[in-house]
Amino acid sequence: MNMDSEMSNCNELFAQLVQRFRSYEDASVLWIFLKEHADVREYAESTYQIASTQLCDFMNRFAVSRSIQRLQEQGFIQVSVVRNSKTLVNVNREALLEFLRQPLPARLPACSDKNFPFLEAWNADLAAVAEAAKNAQPSD
Repeated sequence: MNMDSEMSNCNELFAQLVQRFRSYEDASVLWIFLKEHADVREYAESTYQIASTQLCDFMNRFAVSRSIQRLQEQGFIQVSVVRNSKTLVNVNREALLEFLRQPLPARLPACSDKNFPFLEAWNADLAAVAEAAKNAQPSD
């Protein structure tokens, strides 16, 4: 992935966060905050809702709380107040952008632009599934 010449999409951002944090949990929680625009306005949600709804129960609320604490300690988020069981969060956009500017080795999975047989097979399978889903839809 050439970060200098391409615009990043949400999947690339998530892969970069996982690679940089070396933590699926921290990357997931931060990605949710970014998706919910917490870098431009305060985001209020309970840790239970983040875990169950936003992250489809892939994490429990205690893991979400630990990630929030780690992200706050690292300066990537500010947690203003906890009220009515909602956590109020702002993302420090400048700190996160600076973090993402730090170079990563090109051989790492989130950075590599390698192509290999399994990727070709997976892309063909994804295309076949998409085509089958398209053909299964009733036409107007």
